[in-house]
Amino acid sequence: MNINQLTASKIKEIRIKNGLTAEAVAQALQISRGSYSQLENGHVEITINRVQLLSEIFNVPLGEIIPSTTTYHQSYNNNNGGVNGNHNSTNTLNNFFADKENMSKFAEIIKEALTAKK
Repeated sequence: MNINQLTASKIKEIRIKNGLTAEAVAQALQISRGSYSQLENGHVEITINRVQLLSEIFNVPLGEIIPSTTTYHQSYNNNNGGVNGNHNSTNTLNNFFADKENMSKFAEIIKEALTAKK
């Protein structure tokens, strides 16, 4: 299971835990129910921007949505993060986690999010 699938699974778990329907989350993201279903089932790459929006919708820190890197052991599949061989340059989670510089930046974002006062 790759980081995208793990994140998709976590998104579904959080949505259900919060008692939200997939339709409600899709509307909040301003996408179709079908597109959201594809995202939640790990069939499309999840962008960092989309993870940030979901964090706001679910009212949870980013770190709660994105799985811990200690439980993720296959961060990059050498296809530029594309789905079904789709080699796009979109800022996806697979691409993001494959870049060590991004990981440093991400660690700072998570640190700030976890220490921010609500």
